[in-house]
Amino acid sequence: MKSRCTTNSNSPMNAPCAGCKLLRRRCSKDCIFVPYFPSAEPEKFAAVHRIFGASNVSKMLHEIPVSHRGDAVNSLVYEANARLKDPVYGCVASIASLQHQVSQLQTELAMLLAETITLRAQLSEALLDSASAKNRAFETVDCACTNMSSLAQAYSLETIIEQQPQLL
Repeated sequence: MKSRCTTNSNSPMNAPCAGCKLLRRRCSKDCIFVPYFPSAEPEKFAAVHRIFGASNVSKMLHEIPVSHRGDAVNSLVYEANARLKDPVYGCVASIASLQHQVSQLQTELAMLLAETITLRAQLSEALLDSASAKNRAFETVDCACTNMSSLAQAYSLETIIEQQPQLL
């Protein structure tokens, strides 16, 4: 018995693409859907077909350069899934929601930056007050040391004066 395996994409070895499978037609080797809608991911083509239609998708893919078709298919699948969730706004609802989140986060960031500036100013003021208190403490100690030194000198002079008659 001869093997039926050929390079044709509708051979028993190669399952038809998700598009041809859903549309229940033979999948040829030059099928536009084969590279972008593999048979292992039928939900991708089902969503795109339901929203845009197979004929329209085929026309769009033929008009787009081959190098950009993959990105176009990803966009179509994303928009189709978004339209299935929200038929009126589609992915615009997601974009609006994300823009709202960005706006809220920017406001929160501005508030946190303002709070950081305030806290830094308070910290600087506290450090200056602390340094000023240390300087006053050093001045007090220095003054006390000077007074003690003066007292010691005075005591020494007084002792010398008192002892001077004895020395003579």
